[in-house]
Amino acid sequence: MKFLAPSFLYLLPLAIIPLIIHFLSRFRLKKVDFSSIFFLIDLKKEKFNFYRLRDIFLLILRTFFIIFLILSISRPIFLSEKTSILKFLPQKAKPIILILDDSYSMEYDNNFEKAKTILKTIVKHLNRNSEITLFLTSKRKIVEKKKPVAISDTLIDNLKISYKKAYAQEILEDIKNFNSEVYFITDLQEKTYFFLKSFKSDFLINIIDLGKEEFENVGIVDFHWLAEKKGDLEFQIEVVNYTSQEKEIPVNIQVGDFKIRNFLILPPGKKKFQFTIPKMRERIFGKIYLEEENLKKDNLYYFVYQTKNRMPILFLYENEADIFYFKKLFTLIKDYQITYLPLKESKRISFSSYYLIFLINPSQIDQFLGWQLENYLKSGGKLILILGKDLKENKFQKIFATNGIWEDKGFVTIEEIAEEHPIFFGFKKEIFKEPKFYKIVNLQEKNLKVLMRFNNRLPFLLEDTLNNLMIFTSNFTSDFTDMPIKAIFLPLIFRTIEYLGIKEKNNFLVGETIFLSINLPKVKVVTPFGEFLEETFFQKGKRILKFCRTEEPGIYQIGEKIIAVNVWGEEGNLKKLTLKERENLKIIKEKPKLTSEITSLFIFLTFLTFLIEIILLIF
Repeated sequence: MKFLAPSFLYLLPLAIIPLIIHFLSRFRLKKVDFSSIFFLIDLKKEKFNFYRLRDIFLLILRTFFIIFLILSISRPIFLSEKTSILKFLPQKAKPIILILDDSYSMEYDNNFEKAKTILKTIVKHLNRNSEITLFLTSKRKIVEKKKPVAISDTLIDNLKISYKKAYAQEILEDIKNFNSEVYFITDLQEKTYFFLKSFKSDFLINIIDLGKEEFENVGIVDFHWLAEKKGDLEFQIEVVNYTSQEKEIPVNIQVGDFKIRNFLILPPGKKKFQFTIPKMRERIFGKIYLEEENLKKDNLYYFVYQTKNRMPILFLYENEADIFYFKKLFTLIKDYQITYLPLKESKRISFSSYYLIFLINPSQIDQFLGWQLENYLKSGGKLILILGKDLKENKFQKIFATNGIWEDKGFVTIEEIAEEHPIFFGFKKEIFKEPKFYKIVNLQEKNLKVLMRFNNRLPFLLEDTLNNLMIFTSNFTSDFTDMPIKAIFLPLIFRTIEYLGIKEKNNFLVGETIFLSINLPKVKVVTPFGEFLEETFFQKGKRILKFCRTEEPGIYQIGEKIIAVNVWGEEGNLKKLTLKERENLKIIKEKPKLTSEITSLFIFLTFLTFLIEIILLIF
């Protein structure tokens, strides 16, 4: 017998409480009866004996009531060991590699417990002289070249689900020179194992498939800060309903002692929701969680927000006319420290002193400026590039390239916007169609994401998410566009600045390595699973902390910095990969069932003992 919630078994010692109370009640003061009532004792003696037996029976019932109740909430199950894998196992001794999928999607339908049962069956029935190596897809090697007898059931039973992404492809690539058989126990989740469709190997891979064609799940897959307004913070989450039916799911948001609870109406597929919380201090952190039972690990998301007071912004320009409207604009907005500097003087300053840089209408990005900007972006800086010329020299060609100027007697307007992007949240699409554009730099998109596009199909606003870079393909002067005199200009520029300003890298995935510049030889790191004292190292004249132990989701404090660590939300998409057998790839459909999930039996016994106790107390 196994338990799906074994942590509750630690409460079993509570079953002795009725016994303790019973023995304490026996140490009462001794009663001395008057001689005149002695004859009554003889008359009631038989009745008193009945009560004494009843008390003992009640003691037993109360003890079993607590035991049955604790066993019920521990969810006892029996797993079948009747599996079809046995007919596929080799009879002769040979090296065998076992890979167990321990990603959190395996929690669904108790697949991980089933997988461990299959794993024990394989180990038990392999030739005793075989050499076994056991990997988990979280990239842990549990056993290396051991005989089956050396791998105990206890070792397998103690394996736990990981919060990390599955690294099955890397494991299979590392063992590509292996000359025997691999047994891979998995749910064949499509998002993770799509590489198997084209993966080639010289060894036989036996995939033991535990996945289900139909499943139910709801999860959080994305989070964005939108803006900070008058003491409030706005953010957006993206939730996926993987079922084909509409669901109503409670959502909770918690920041310290502040809590709110709402209900989300989720149609099938993805949907975005916007929330507002009070900014209680300059730095806040908290969590969002959905009340949904199918797969709990993707129902939780941790977040951190750090206010940027008086954010320093640098404007680099060649012509004074190019910054005319920006100077007008920032006389209205007092939230930033603005510095205007001719581009030719940029060599004498350090870009790292500025949180955001506007590079406006450069005629070229030469080698030195390209080097400055590249280092600035690598160190976490943000750049808004406004183009107005076909660049003669461009050291950013790996990111983008210009291909002349589009110019016509008429004008073009904005036709498409990426409405799902945080910059445009709350805007009406029609307001973007008002400005007219007379000149546009023809930009080759490469790997950039287009956020706005003209009706002649040329892009206007693009984003390089890897480098914190936004590019406008039209200069904001009267010979290029009339946008600066339209109502959309101020909110668009302000929202772009806010988006880049709150896009600080303080959110990591479980398993990712955190690199931070910290000017201390040692740093205290507080994680959800313990505290550590980590040493920093020198790199290019700076002390850098490299922290690898992001093993669980939660809030991490590294020195003075707060970091949120979350699971990969797409792991909650349990859609199965459609895979066909081929040479060196065999698929074994394995469906071990719970021979009995006896939770309901213990619930029945709990109520039965309670009912018998009530009946005895009445009589």
